[in-house]
Order: sequence, then structure tokens, then C-alpha cells
Amino acid sequence: MTTNQLSSQIYASRDATRATISDYVQEYLELQGVDLTKSSFLSYVIDIVSTLTGNLMFYQMSTYREFFLTQAQIPESILNLSAFLGYSPQEASYATANAFITMPLTFTDASVTFTIPEGFIFYAGDTQFVTDYTTNFTIVNNATPTIIVTKGTNEYTLPWNVSDGNLYFVLPVKQYKTTQQEFQISTSVQPYQFVTVDVPVDGKVAEIDVEIKGPGDPAFESYTEFNSLYLMDATDKGYILRRTENGIKLYFGNGLMGVQPEPGSTLRVTAKVTLGADGNIISGSLTKGGRIYTVTGSGVTQIVNYSVTNTTAATGGEDEESYDQTRINAINYITALNRLVSEGDYGNCDVVMPASPLIKTKPVLKRSDVKVHDIQLFTALFYGTDPDDTTQELLVPTRDIFYEFAPSTTSVARETILNFEGVDYYTMFDMLIDTVDSAAYYTYIARMLQIVPTLIISYTTDYDIYTDRLIVQRSGNNANLELSYHSTEPTSDLATATVEIESTGVLYTMVNDSTSEFTYTYIPYTQIPEGEQTLYFTIYDNLGNPVVKYETKFTFRQNLEDFMMSSVLSDSTSSTVYDIPVINKDYYDSINKTTFESVILQSLLQNTNFIGHRMLTDFVNIKFVNATGSLRNLQLNEVTKAAVIDVVDTLPLTPTLNARYALGPGAASYAGYLATCTDATSVSWSYFLPRTDDIIYVTNKAAKYIYSWQGWIPIPAYTIPLELEIEIFRSSSTYVIDDLIQNIKDSLMTTFQSRFAADVDIYQSEIIDVIQEVAGVKYCRLIKPETSIFFNFKLNELTKIQLLQYAPEYVYFRRPNITIRVVG
Repeated sequence: MTTNQLSSQIYASRDATRATISDYVQEYLELQGVDLTKSSFLSYVIDIVSTLTGNLMFYQMSTYREFFLTQAQIPESILNLSAFLGYSPQEASYATANAFITMPLTFTDASVTFTIPEGFIFYAGDTQFVTDYTTNFTIVNNATPTIIVTKGTNEYTLPWNVSDGNLYFVLPVKQYKTTQQEFQISTSVQPYQFVTVDVPVDGKVAEIDVEIKGPGDPAFESYTEFNSLYLMDATDKGYILRRTENGIKLYFGNGLMGVQPEPGSTLRVTAKVTLGADGNIISGSLTKGGRIYTVTGSGVTQIVNYSVTNTTAATGGEDEESYDQTRINAINYITALNRLVSEGDYGNCDVVMPASPLIKTKPVLKRSDVKVHDIQLFTALFYGTDPDDTTQELLVPTRDIFYEFAPSTTSVARETILNFEGVDYYTMFDMLIDTVDSAAYYTYIARMLQIVPTLIISYTTDYDIYTDRLIVQRSGNNANLELSYHSTEPTSDLATATVEIESTGVLYTMVNDSTSEFTYTYIPYTQIPEGEQTLYFTIYDNLGNPVVKYETKFTFRQNLEDFMMSSVLSDSTSSTVYDIPVINKDYYDSINKTTFESVILQSLLQNTNFIGHRMLTDFVNIKFVNATGSLRNLQLNEVTKAAVIDVVDTLPLTPTLNARYALGPGAASYAGYLATCTDATSVSWSYFLPRTDDIIYVTNKAAKYIYSWQGWIPIPAYTIPLELEIEIFRSSSTYVIDDLIQNIKDSLMTTFQSRFAADVDIYQSEIIDVIQEVAGVKYCRLIKPETSIFFNFKLNELTKIQLLQYAPEYVYFRRPNITIRVVG
């Protein structure tokens, strides 16, 4: 039987919809010969149905939803409309810190045991940081500690150090408070009725656990979060979470879509509530913690003395999306449709691929033919918190350079020093130069990784030996593994260990060097497969009996040809490689390279995956923005006025007809004007006053000049980050100069911080307007930057070499880059 459903005949036009409904009614009621417009009742019904149908069609259109999302003002409306578009706003995330603990070894008993329980609190003022694991201590003779961390079914041994009668160790802690609320599901819930519960929350929710216990049930049962009710089967015990202005709202199924909670059930909601970005405390903020107790051999409970601090700033705390961010990201989400196709999609790849480490990206199409689009996706790297402004992450000083190599050069090792524009940089990856393909290919090989292995099996034995650190290090063509161990056994120098790579299944015997290390060297390092690998370490006693087994994961090497390459132009004298990712040498030498390797590079390799998002003909070429050095791209700006011969204070006495000059500051009343010779015989000139930021090409100087408050000047070579120099004239009521300077810096950072990005425009007038709004400022003079920062050029109009040399430049400034002089 064939059905002709009315829904398949609905049109966007209300008139067409009305006509279709009229035809359907005539056929259904066998009134083909009746003019329904003559029947007031039927005509009225048809009109109402067609209007409602048209409205329903319109309301379901994404354009309607997008329109109202951009116009919505009430927070609840923004959140609801973004949910209609299928977008879930990003929740807050908690900050993490390392609590460095010093514990005096002054115990009276020969063997002491105590525990730091899960949920133990450390304090930075009123800000709480907690442990989400249990830490058990055994200390023998005030000299030999054993620290075992247990989280769920996993255990690992915590590294420690004993010196000057103190025990030193580090505990990772997280900034959140755990809140728990219970709600009663109404006893009047009807069959097939959806259940909703409002959960008030005072703070920002980072994680949530939802449990339900039916009437008479012995225990609570966990429910799973889904993105939509329509994704749940009738047997799925799940819920949907939506942010509200006062907390969150939970939606449960109705028995057809998701399990309906039994009427009278108890709902328990456990939330981790965080301060978000405010939890990124500076170093030295942790000063105290809860009490730790131990029981002596005589049964007396004593307090364990200790002190705590954080030697580095807390990181990772992020606020939940603002309503404006939700508005923008929801629209980006529906336009991208989880695909990377247009330039806008690539610019919003953090929305399409929220788990990727790519942030503040700028896409550039540098090559396009029938076979492939080479889309270079420039991303910024952030590592740690700015010590001069803890509200900002610290931008890693990367640069995308071009460099001439000798024609015989075929490979460039990682951390090779390249000098570009007078500054030394390290190459970030191994590079292979292929002059036949006119391309350079990159390979990542770990420099050094330091990892704490996870204990997965403890065999039945009393043999005392454990590990707390694995170092993986490249040495030439080899890869060295150093597994540190601790033991009180007199035969520990006879203990053995094996290492197994899960993907290959090959077992290797490590060497006990009798200095508390098991070692093994892969010769060559290519014996370690590419990509993330899981390794197992088993330690045996002196008789060959297994004692413990550990697991660890890392990426030692990876070919980057899937998302990184460079163009090469070669001749008999040199090979020039473009778009080489490098890092400032002075910066890299000053940081902990091992931590940087784990936090930045390992994350980039493990979480960058474009498969399933990009088009088949797209090659996504990941590079890093210019975040240090000079702003070169201002030189690419298009000229806005015709070229001049020179910049002069005095016009020539015998000019040629139509000769053009720019007048310098010494040209009296015509300083800054453009002059054109209109009559070479009688020497007549016409004068034209340019606008601020006009650009001309000066032939005699072979350079572009820009018009500023100083007149015509060569386009300045600004630095990254920008230097701001400001002269302030204060009002007579302002007395505390230091407070005024601080307020100006605060206003500038608050206004511009969210705008910092690659090739972003920052105009002088904007900076001046912000300063003028600060209380106590009478007026100001912006000395630096001498001109506005703007980028007025089209990539498709650049020459081939200009395009090869081009890379987006990160425009920003830091608090230390703002110099303020108060006068008056």
C-alpha cells in the first residue's frame, strides 16, 4: 500500500501550503466539485491549519534559530536556542597545581604509617585544592619512605627525596569543591512523561555525577550523560544537561526515549564546583592544609608536621563559556556541521574539534590545484602563566621562518640553531629536505621524557622493590630507557626487569646497573614503533620471581607528513626552505625542556587528528604563528596613494610635470602634504592632505612610508610583543601616580586581552579611547606604537615569494611592555 503523506507535500510558501491542504480536504471529503472558499467554516479551518503549518516549518529552519540566537538577550534564551542548534556550551575546568610538601623526619617510632585520604584539602587563602586519590606512607627509621598512591584500581609509587632530615615530595592537586544534593522525583509522574529537575549551583560546574535510587532499592545507580534525548534508547539510563542562569537543569527520559525514573525515586547529584580561571593561582600561594594523623606504637594519635607551597603557578582553570561566546560558537557549530571545508571552518576548528590543542588558529591557503589544497593552519602555543600577569597564559615565542641551506644539505636535526633576522632559534623537529619533490618533511623524535609509571599488578611476594620514574631519552641513533628503582633488599643489585612494547609483543631484558636503575637501549631507536605506544615493565626479585608490573604510555617518534611539510626552492647555490617551525633559543634554554616536551609537544601529537573532518582533497599543514621577533607583515599593506619620488622638506626648483613628493616636517605650513607638479614651466604645485594611516611608496628610498602624527615615516619595524609608550597628563584631583598607572594598565589589558590574535588590527584611536576613560586622566599622548597596527593586503595578490615567506603574526602586548610617564 502506498501512502501519500501530507508532510511530503508541505511547501515553504503559505499560499502553496493552503492550496495543498484544500486539495487534500476536497479529496478526503469527496468535495471535488465544491469551492471551499465559499464555505466560511472550512475556509477558516484551512487557513488556520496552513498558517500553523507554515509557522512550524519556519520555526524549524536553522536560519530562524540563528536569527533569534543573534538577537536573544535573556541568558536562558541564548542557552535554549543554542541547544536547539545542537550546540552544548563548554563547561568550566578546574586548575591543577603541584603541592610541594616538606615533612620533618622526627618520628619516635622505628616504623611509621599514615594516610593522606582522598579529598584532602590544601588552601591558598580561601581557595581550596584537593586530592582525588589516597596516599599511604610508610617511613622506616626516619630515613626510608615508601609512598603509594591509590586511585581506583590503579596504584603507583610517588617519587620522593630525603635531605637535611626532611622528606620532600609533590602531590598533584585540583581546585574544586565537591557538593552533593538530593531531590525527590514526583510521585505524580505520568507514563511517557519526561522528567526535568532544576539543580541550583553556586559556582562553576566542572564535573557532575548523577545517580538515582528507586523506592525500596538498596543502592544508587549511576546515569550517563547524553547529548540529546533523541539519542537514547528505551533502555538507556541517561540524562541531558543544560546550563541555566542559576545552575543546571537535568532532563530524563520518558520510557520511550531513555528510561523514565520511577516516581518517588531519589535523585543524587554530586558536582565538582570550581573557580575556573580564578583558580590559576600564582606560585607560592598554597600555604596550609588539613591535618594529618599517625598512631604511635603505644597507641597515641599524633599530628604529622609538614609545610606546603606551590613552586609553580596553577594552570588549566578555565571559565565556562560566556553567553556571547555561546552565541558565536553555536552559530559556528551549525555552519561547520562538524566538517572543515571553508576558511571560516578552519578558523573555528577548536569548535569542530574541541579536544584538539589547536587554539586561536588562522588558516592560509598557500597552494591549490586540482589534486590538493594545501591549507596551512597556524596555531598559537601557550605554556604556563605569565609571571607578570597571572590572568594571562604565556605565549610560547615560536616563529615560522625561511632559511637558505647549502645545496648538499638533506637533513636538519632537531634543535639545530638557525639565525633569522639576527636572532637565534632552535628547529622544533627533525627535517628531511627533498629537492626532487621540492618539499621538506618533518619527524618528531622525543628529546627526553620523564614519566611516572602506573602500577597495574602486585604479585604475591614480600620483596621490597618499586619504581617511581622512567626517563626515555634519544642519544644519537639510540633510545635509552632508564627505570629508577628503590629497594631495602640487600640483594636488589641482583633484581631483574623486562620491558615489553604492547604493539610488537617483543620482550627485552633490562640491565640492573646496581645504581638503582634498570636500563635498556634500543639500537636503533626505530625499534620503537611510531605513534603512541604502551610499554609494560615487570620487575623480578633475585630469584627470578615477579614482584610488580607497571604500565606507561608515550610517543617517542612520529612521522608528521600527515599534517606538516614545507615548500623548498632549490638552485645550484642553495636550497631555501619556507615555513620552518622554530622556537626562540633563549626562551627554550630557560625552561624545563622535559616538562615542555610532555605538556606541549606530546599533546600536539596525540590530539591532532583531522581524519573525518577535512575534505579528501585538503592537506592540513600545521604550523606555528610568529609570536616573537618583528612584525614583517605590515610591509605587505597595500599603498593607498600614488607613489612619490621622495620625502623632502623643500620642493625642487625645476621639477618635471606630474612629479610627486611627500613633504617632511620642515616644510612649514605644508608639512605632511602630498605635492604634485601641475605646471613645470611656471613651477606650480597642487597640495593634498593625506589621511592617517595612508601608505605611499617612495621611489628614491625603495620603501613604503605611512602617514602618522609625526608625518611621513617609514613603516616601523614593530616587535612581538608590541611596546606601548604613553604620556599621561593627569587631572588636578589625581594624587596617587602609581595607582593611576596601575589602573591604566588594567584597563588596557582588560579591553584588548580577548582580542589578541594573529594579524589582528589594533588602532591608535582605540588605545587612546581606553586610556581617556580611566579616572584621573586629563588627556594622553600615544608615543608608541607610532602608527596603528593593521593588515590591509590580499594573499592572492602577493608574489610567489611573498606568499612563501608569509606567516600570520600574533599581535599582542604584555603588562611589562606598557611604559607610562605621568606629567602635569
